[in-house]
Amino acid sequence: MKKLSEIISKQVYYSHNGLKVGYVLSAEFSSDLKQICGLIIVDEENEVEMRVDYASISAENDVIFLKNNASLVYGEFAFKSVLGKKVYDKRANFLGSIKEIYLKNNKVCYFSTEKITFCSKNIVINGNDALILFGKKEKAEPFNFQNPLIQPEQVVQITRTENVLPSRIGIDARSLLGKIATRDILGINNELIIRNREVITQKKINEAKKHNKLNILFYYSK
Repeated sequence: MKKLSEIISKQVYYSHNGLKVGYVLSAEFSSDLKQICGLIIVDEENEVEMRVDYASISAENDVIFLKNNASLVYGEFAFKSVLGKKVYDKRANFLGSIKEIYLKNNKVCYFSTEKITFCSKNIVINGNDALILFGKKEKAEPFNFQNPLIQPEQVVQITRTENVLPSRIGIDARSLLGKIATRDILGINNELIIRNREVITQKKINEAKKHNKLNILFYYSK
C-alpha cells in the first residue's frame, strides 16, 4: 500500500531509453473515487503539462518508468483537489478534511482525515467542495467515529468499475493561506519559493503559481 503524497513530485522517465519526461504534479481519479486513472506530469524545462494513463506505468519506486508506448496528452489541466476537501456526513457533521489517500496498485483503499478513515463505498456525494458520507447508523462499516484509524485488513475491497469518467483533481489556493510549509520548495533554476516552517501568504502562493509548484506547496503544508 502506498500514499498519494508519495507519488507527487516523483521524477518520470521512459523505461526504454531513459529519457526524462518530467515530474508528477497531480493525479486523476474516477468520478466515484475508487481508482486512480492518470497522472499529470510537468516538463521541468518548458513547464508544459501532460496527462498519461496510469496503466502506462511500467515500474514505480524511487522514480516512475513509463512504457515505451505511453501516450502523452498535452494541455492545461485545472483540477479540484480531493486532498484537502472537507468531509461531512448526511446529518451535516464535519468529519475533517482529507489528509491522505492510500492506494494499492490503481485502486483506492481508503481516505483519511484528522478525525476518521473511510472507503469509497461510504461516499454518497463527491462534490466540488466537499464529500458527503453515509451516517454511522446507515452504514456501520468500515469507519468508526471514535477510532479514526482502520487497520488495513478491515478496509473493504474495491472492485473495478468499468466505463467510469475521470474526475480531475487539484487544489483551492485559498485553503493554503495561513498554513505552514513543511519543507523548502524550489522553483525554476532552484529559486527558493518558501522555506521549511514558513507561513504561507498570498505572495508565496503567487510565487508558487508562477513556478508551477502550487500542488507541491499543497502537499507539503499543514
